[in-house]
Formats: sequence, C-alpha cells, structure tokens
Amino acid sequence: MNFHIQLTRHLTPADQAAGPYVYLPFRLPQPARRLHVAYRYSAAISSDQVHGGNVIDIGLFDPRGHDFPGGAGFRGWSGSARQEFTIGLEEATPGYLPGPLPPGEYQIILGLYRIWEAGAHVDVHVQAELDPTLDATAPAPPSLAPRRLPPLPAPTWLRGDLQSHTVHSDARGTLEQLVARARDLGLDFLAITDHNTVSHHPFLPTLADERLILIPGQEVTTYRGHMNVWGTSRWCDFRCRTDQEMAAVIRLAHAHGGVCSINHPKTGGPPWEYSTDLPVQAMEVWQGPWPHHNAESLALWDRLLAAGRRLPAVGGSDYHCPADKETNFLRLGQPTTWVQVDEPDVAGILSAIVAGRSCISATPDGPRLDLRGEAGGQVAVMGQSLPGQGGEAPVHFTVEVWGGQGRTLRLVADGRPALEQPIRQEQAIVHASLPVARYMRAEVVGDMDPALLPVDAPPVDLRGWRWALSNPIYITGA
Repeated sequence: MNFHIQLTRHLTPADQAAGPYVYLPFRLPQPARRLHVAYRYSAAISSDQVHGGNVIDIGLFDPRGHDFPGGAGFRGWSGSARQEFTIGLEEATPGYLPGPLPPGEYQIILGLYRIWEAGAHVDVHVQAELDPTLDATAPAPPSLAPRRLPPLPAPTWLRGDLQSHTVHSDARGTLEQLVARARDLGLDFLAITDHNTVSHHPFLPTLADERLILIPGQEVTTYRGHMNVWGTSRWCDFRCRTDQEMAAVIRLAHAHGGVCSINHPKTGGPPWEYSTDLPVQAMEVWQGPWPHHNAESLALWDRLLAAGRRLPAVGGSDYHCPADKETNFLRLGQPTTWVQVDEPDVAGILSAIVAGRSCISATPDGPRLDLRGEAGGQVAVMGQSLPGQGGEAPVHFTVEVWGGQGRTLRLVADGRPALEQPIRQEQAIVHASLPVARYMRAEVVGDMDPALLPVDAPPVDLRGWRWALSNPIYITGA
C-alpha cells in the first residue's frame, strides 16, 4: 500500500441527536487497485445490547456522490458486523462492490446506532494501492438476467422464504450454504435480503436453477424500521429519518421495478416507526417462530384491513444463515410464503404477492390454506373483492386446508373471529355463509407440541400458535 490516512472523530449524544449519520471524507490522488478500511471505536457493544456502550456502523461512497436518495457512489455497507473491509478491482469483502477505484473524494459513512453518554472515540485507517496507469471508469451497477424456467401448469402454487441473510451482511454463512439449505427444504423460491447492500446480487444467476428461483432483495435497514425491497438490483437508500424520506426511497425502488414490504412491525422486530400509509405493497405479518411477538404484527394488519387498507400479508423467516450447524430458534422456511403464479419466475412471484394471491404456513410442509368467496353472482379468490351485501346478508366462503389435522380453522371477519371449526382430516373443505363488512381471512390455530421445539429453544408460550394465515377477500361498498 502506498497511500495511508488516519481519520479520527469524537462523537457525542449531541451528534447523534443532530443526525444519525456522519461522513468522514478523504481524497485519493490517483486511481487505486485496492482500498482497505479498518475502524475501531471506544466502548463497543453488541448491536443487541441497549445500554452501556456504543454501536457504530460503517459504509463507503466513492466520488460519484452520496446524495440522498440512492447516492450513485455507494460502494457498500457492513453495519457493525465487520471492523475492516477491502475493495479491489474484481473482488471485495462481502457487503461491498468491487470495481474501479477512481481518484477523487470518498466518504466514509458512520451510522450512530448507539452512542452512550461518555461518547465514542472513532479511529478510521484508510490504505490504498495507487496506480496512475489504471482506467478510472466507475463500476457499472450489478445487473441480473431474468431466468426463464420451464412452463408449469398455470396457475401453480410455489413455496418459499422472503427474508434471509448471508455473510454479505450480518450472517456467517455463505450464499452457497444458504442456497443448499433452501434446496434441502424443497423451497421453490428464496429472497436473499442482505442488509443495506446489493453486493450479493451478481452471484445469484449462477446459483439459481430450475429447482430454485432466487429473488434479488435487500433489507432497507434504518434506525426507525426495516423494509424489504425485492426484484431490483438498484441499491435503495437506508438513510431515512422521516416519512417523507422513506417515501422517496419507496419511489426509487418502484421506479426500478422493486416491490416494497414493511418488515416485522412488532416489539423486537425492530418495530416500524414510519407511517403505515406509505405506498408499500405488502407487510411481513409473520417473521420467525410464531411466539416472537407475531401476534402484534397480526393485530396491526387486522386494524389496517378493518380501516379499509388493502395490504397483502407475507411471511419471512429472517434466517441468518450460520456457517455450520443451526444455533438458534430461527430456521429457514419458518414461516413459508406460498404464492399462486401464472409464470414461474421472479416477476410472476412478485406479481402474486402484490395481488395478495398468497398464504403463509408455519413450515415448508404446511399447513396451507386457500380461501374463496361468492356474493352477488361474483366469485373471488384471496386478494380480490366481492360486492357488499348490505346489512346482515351473509357472504358464502369456502376454505380448503391441507395438513391442518388436529388443529382449528378460524375465519376472521373485520378483525373478529366469525367461525371456529376443528380440522379432522389431512385435507378438509369448509363452507360457511357469514356476514362481513370489510374483509374475511382464514387462519389455522393450535397449541405447539413441546416435543417439536429445537433443543436450544428459549422458553416460549405454547398456546394458540398460528400455523397458517390466508390473505383476505375484500368487501366493496361497505
């Protein structure tokens, strides 16, 4: 390395109150073959801890700029998961984008996640291997060629997981290890949603095949809530503090073909502190094992539906792939989202999610639900609408359940239980005519058998777990 600079900063709670991000600029006088950044800060604690120290995240923008939203010079982000990273012409530390390193002003971005009362002293060391003979052309953003799979009978149900993480953010497992686990479970699709980066996207086409559709994703991880973006390799900004700034990021995602979904709006999620009126296309109502406060997300979703909001529900495990054996309660495919698609590709899956033609099950093996309705001579499936019948006139519903034997089917009308019926067969069909004003959805409920818990599972309430959730059928003219 023939270039070195040290950047220092003392950060206080006042700095954090002024804004959650601080930039440390430095200038490369010539193109570089390699750039290495290492940082340390005082009183470092785990991001899971709330008190007693500091948590400071890190990332990098190159001379193309760091304007909000979606600064063109974004080169990567590692949160607080790494103390150093390297960017080269053809390779980079996971979470960062390889490519030319042109001369000009770079910005180290520090995220002030937690700053304790004593403040934090930060040291950043930047080293570079300069080479004036290099082409300084900026790297092109990653691109993905859509993979067309052999046609399937349409419409077809596919099962998959919509939130997962690898070594490209804060998990230890590789993309290859995550994909192997998905194949072992028989998943048809998998969204890989590493935090605040798209560095994993260029590798996805070579890992996907006719057995597994890989959805390019990113979890926009802000200090006020998380949001998945699926279906675009355009990096979507996380530097949001207000509803207006989050709306700008959503517009950016939509402009590049992305689908946006609120993640885990519940205690410990972390919760969603932005408005639920933002133009997202889905909500992660079920994240990880059911007792992890998912009842809060479900209750929020019911309130939104009862108020007239049409917002499809999805599930995601939030699985952080380990490098070796499973080490916690989170498991890939728990829960699993099922989608009914006309085309077995990324676009077909995302279209089904946006349309609400999907349901959620506790595991890849089910149980699974399908809900249909009929009123006024019209027929509707999940995500569609039926005309209101006025007063107490009932609407006819049919629910088909696979794998729910021994549990209870519950129909929920306008946020309140409208029918409960034991499921006594492996495949059951239930008919019901019920009054409904806004929406009807279905769920499978039942207690958890403690023998089915992992041996390292923490103490949890075994009562009233959800085993499957449908999306609603909406009622118009209410």
